Formats: sequence, C-alpha cells, structure tokens
Amino acid sequence: MNTQTKLQKQGYKWARVSEMFEETPPCGSNCEIQKKYPGYEGLWCRLIMAVTSYAMTKNSVAVIHGPSNCAWAVRNFCQTNYALYYGNSFLQMPVTDINQHDVISGGIDKLINTLKEVDRDYKPEHICVFDSCSTALIGDDIETAIKTAQQSCNAKIDYISSAGFISPPLGKSIEETAAKYADMMEKPEEIIENTVNILGQYKEQQDSSHAGRQKRCKHKNRRGKYLDDASELSRLIEGIGLDIHRILISGAYDYIKTAPQAKVNIISCPTWGIPLAKRMEERFNTPYIEQCIPIGIEPTEKWIMELAKFTGKTKEAEFFIQKELQEIMPEFEKAKNMVNGKTALIECGRNSQTAFARPMALARALEELGMKIRLFGLHPLELKAKETDFNYFMQEGFDPLILNGNYAYQQPVNISHVVEDLELKQGEYVYFTQDVFPAARGGCFDPANIPRVETGVHLRRVVNAPGRGVGFKGAKALYKSVIEAVMFSERASKPTLYGRVHGDFYENI
Repeated sequence: MNTQTKLQKQGYKWARVSEMFEETPPCGSNCEIQKKYPGYEGLWCRLIMAVTSYAMTKNSVAVIHGPSNCAWAVRNFCQTNYALYYGNSFLQMPVTDINQHDVISGGIDKLINTLKEVDRDYKPEHICVFDSCSTALIGDDIETAIKTAQQSCNAKIDYISSAGFISPPLGKSIEETAAKYADMMEKPEEIIENTVNILGQYKEQQDSSHAGRQKRCKHKNRRGKYLDDASELSRLIEGIGLDIHRILISGAYDYIKTAPQAKVNIISCPTWGIPLAKRMEERFNTPYIEQCIPIGIEPTEKWIMELAKFTGKTKEAEFFIQKELQEIMPEFEKAKNMVNGKTALIECGRNSQTAFARPMALARALEELGMKIRLFGLHPLELKAKETDFNYFMQEGFDPLILNGNYAYQQPVNISHVVEDLELKQGEYVYFTQDVFPAARGGCFDPANIPRVETGVHLRRVVNAPGRGVGFKGAKALYKSVIEAVMFSERASKPTLYGRVHGDFYENI
C-alpha cells in the first residue's frame, strides 16, 4: 500500500533551509538548472527591477538604452504594480529606441544625443542610464558615452547595468543593483556625530527636504495613518537619542550623494541594504550594523542594542526598550496563549516564489510565540540567488524547515496538500500569506474557519503600524492580527466573499 502524500509523490520534502541551499545548483549553471528546474528563467526582467528601484529618486530621469518595447514593459510595470502605492507618482523614462540597424552598427551616438536632449529638455538633477539585452549583447560602451555626454550636461549621469540575461534570478538582480547607488555618493568632507542612515528601504518615498546647518533629513511619514517601515525604524533610532541622516534608497540626488556623512549605517532589508552597506564601507569607510529586518521582540532588541553599543547609547536603549516592552507584552502574552504549539504555515510568495527575508524574519517572530515553523512556496533557485539573506540568517543561527522541491514556474503548491502532508487538523495551524493572491476556498480553507494573517505588503494595512511589521509597533500589530485571525476563524460559519469567489482557481489550472 502506497502511503505517500500528494506532495511526496511530486518529489517534495521538508528540509532545513541550509539543506535546500546546498542541494540547489549555483546560479549561472544553466545546464544543471534547466535539468532540475525546467523552464525557470526568473520572475522579473532585471531591467524592470533596476528601474523600479530608481523610481524612488526625485528630480531624476531614467534613460533606457534599448528598443521601445523594453521601455514600454518597464513603464507598464511601474504604473500598474508600483507607482499606485509607492514611490514617486511618475518617473520620466525616455528611450533611445534601438532598432535593427543600431544593433548592427551600434547605438552609442543615439545614447549620447538622448542624454544631451534629456538634460536640455527635462533639466533633472540626475540621469541614470539603464541598458537592455540588445545593447549589452552588442557591447555598446555606455560608460564612454556617459563621459562624452557629461561634458555638456548639467545633470550628474550614472549607469546601472540591467540587461535581463545577466542574472535572471530576482535576488542577484537586487544585490547587484543596490550596490550601484554608492556610485552616486561623494566622499564626505565631515562626519556628523550621532547620525544614522537606514539602508534597504524599498518602495518607500522619503522626504528629502533639508533642515538646519547640517542639512539633516527632515523625515515625515507620507502614508498618513498607515506607516511605512522607515517611520517605525526612525522612531526606534530617535528613541535612543540618535538622529536620522538619510533613508535609502530614495530622495533627490543631493540627498543620496551626501549619505556618507552619517556616522553609521543600519540595515532594514538585507537584500537591498547589505550590498549597499558593504560598498559604502569599501568606498567611504562608513561602518554598518549587521542586524537586519527587526520583526518580533528579540530581533528588534538586538537591532537597537547593537546600534546603541556602537554609538555609546546603551543606557538610553535599555530604558527605551523596557518602556516599549511594557506597552506590547499584554498582546504578546495573549497571542502566545492562543497559538503556542500550533504550526505557522508561512508562504514565501504565492505567485512570485521569491520572498525569503521577510518570511524568515516573520518566522523568527512567530517562533517567539511558541509556534512550529513551516515555510513553503520559495523556489530553490531564488533562495540560491539571495545568498546575502541566506548567510545573514545562518549566522543568526536560524535554520527552520522549508518545503523543498521542483516548483513549477509561478505555480504555487496546493496548500491543502501542505496541510495533508503535515497531518494537521483544523485548529492546529495558522496561515501567513506573503503575496497578492492568498489561498482561500469557501467552506474548506477560508478565513472563516482557518486563521489567516495577511503579512504581504500589498494587502496589509494596519492603522499606526508599519506595513512590513518591523519594530515594536510592528510586533504589536502582528500579535493583534494573530489574535483577531484566530478569533474570527472560530466562527466556522459563512465563508468570506473572497473565499467564495476565489475558489480553487490556482489549484485547478
């Protein structure tokens, strides 16, 4: 008699994150990758990833050196999946419009002329050139073109390599793109005492106005009652007597280029923050604090205390932390009593299969509540591509169980099969989503009978709490969400509208 579960028959197994990492072929070994994961070419073109990061800069223009269809793909993504709720409302993206003739003869002249026209017509503070597959394949000398154009342009011009074929996995694209922002910075004439940069804030537009003699950032939350992560992280830093200097990557060019004036860098997202922190340390000797993505009580304490020890603010930090803990402990204890011993099913991106740092940080916070951690929905190749994130959590000694297997490209595993494989009964687990289309099926797997906590930034809106759940305010909101989800599911009555409409959509494709 075959007692294998459906997931086991499909070749899936539960393994430590470290085991999954070691078993996955290295990025770039195309033959091995295609043999093990046929058809997987990454979720987003690197050009899209690079330009959307630049969309957080102000008074700037992105020049796309490539064919018009590449530019339209980026514009469509930025307007439909980005600028509706993050960053600047509109980023100018002129294109050199490379054609068949230019692919043969080269497009350098077109690029030089485009840069001069952009500088004349748009009058930006900064211009950034992004290449595409076609211009990278023919070997256009973009850096020489920039040097030529720069002689007659007022705007500072930089270049971010963004050809899609260079590194298809999302993690590699992010790491290599993030470090390039150090090229926009200048060597500081002075280091401002007690100032801190926050690195790794993606899809958040910060206030880059300057105040006072030292031109420090006058940070304001731009999302009203729904805080961004930088609002909470700034509150923690200022709560121990330090000042925010820059929050990157966003702001006008003058705001970005003066970032090395800060005394120290501290990191939010490791994927975006660590590569930039390392590059700034190499170029400007700016030290950085290694703690990242503080979700939950202990990680937030460690994030604050490492910064406090470096800056000589230990006593202030201890007092601040004690005060914060008194505020959130009632919710922590109540949530812990409700879910202690239950299993946390944490999805790493229902569509994208790319989320790793946030699910891992969330898992640490849920482990504090006494929950058993089970991660799933992460494509092994995307884990391999996020080596920076992987190394960070391994050095922290956090290595939970994850579902390893031959994930079909952008096709999530059936969550009912996950529950079956773990032999879980209703009331023994809580579902934590990470993407825009969480699973819900009326009558059998719905918020009305299964506790479900929205943790994806796209859908999570909690008043006076940061979207990604960082810091003490984020922790308190997480505990409240867990409590509400468990209480709501105990109705076990009429399914939600979402569950009735969504049905078995993905599982029946």
